[in-house]
Amino acid sequence: MNLNYLETLIAVARYQSFSRAAQNLNLTQPAVSKHISLLEQHYGIQLVSRTSRRVELTDAGQVLYNYALQMADTMGRAYEDVRSFTGEIKGSLNIGASTIPGHYVLPPLLGRFAARYPEVKVSLEIANTGKITGRLRENAIHIGAVGAPVEDEGIACQAFAEDEIVLAVPVGHPFADRMEVSPSDLIGQRMVSREKQSGTRRIIEESLRQNNIPPDVFRTAGEFGSTEAVLAAVEAGLGLSFVSRWSVQRAEELDKVWTIRVKNLSIRRSLYLIYARDRVVTRPTQAFLDFVLRGER
Repeated sequence: MNLNYLETLIAVARYQSFSRAAQNLNLTQPAVSKHISLLEQHYGIQLVSRTSRRVELTDAGQVLYNYALQMADTMGRAYEDVRSFTGEIKGSLNIGASTIPGHYVLPPLLGRFAARYPEVKVSLEIANTGKITGRLRENAIHIGAVGAPVEDEGIACQAFAEDEIVLAVPVGHPFADRMEVSPSDLIGQRMVSREKQSGTRRIIEESLRQNNIPPDVFRTAGEFGSTEAVLAAVEAGLGLSFVSRWSVQRAEELDKVWTIRVKNLSIRRSLYLIYARDRVVTRPTQAFLDFVLRGER
């Protein structure tokens, strides 16, 4: 089957018009009609419903349209990835990052990377560690940056930065005038946390259990989908929270929240770059790995 026919289906669905699709594709309207007809013959089912007002996809047409979009995206990325081996370091670099590396660690690195490799077009999407790992498995991104190691034989995982987890408290909290609290002081305290798929939350809960502080000693005040929301909740007095040192620095400088030590509790972690082991590494991706991991930054 000719892939151009799928491109025609995408245009017809997008413009809901054979004439506008033809104009966009630089084809004649009869050619567009023929492409759709050949697709319908190939699949043995009607894909497009033609009415007096507009053109609409049938249920079967919608299914094929979704697959056509995926194929178009894959072919576009394949073209850029193959072209990246032509010699110059240029093309696309799609990065997925969890909150801490995405908001606080990567932006200055990407600024310096862009200055060195101006022909590389970088995109950055931010989600929790679980979603970023899924995006990597789907080949939707070239590389990920997450706050916890990924246990998957098909994914390479390399540390690239260090982080410390600290206890953030509202400025009006009774703990705020103390330099240190004991683990027993935390029993019954209202606690704000990230969602369950968060790498930061996983690291925190594992470290607390190792120090005989089970998460259920706290009162849950709320779960939030971003570190910014967690810090805003702490600032508003909703509760305490264990957060990344990277994330709280600015708020602490502005005296919006304070951080204190928990006696005999030290939570440090690495941040990791992840990429698929069985995928050919494009030149932009390799350039970024070298830039970050081999000190070229």
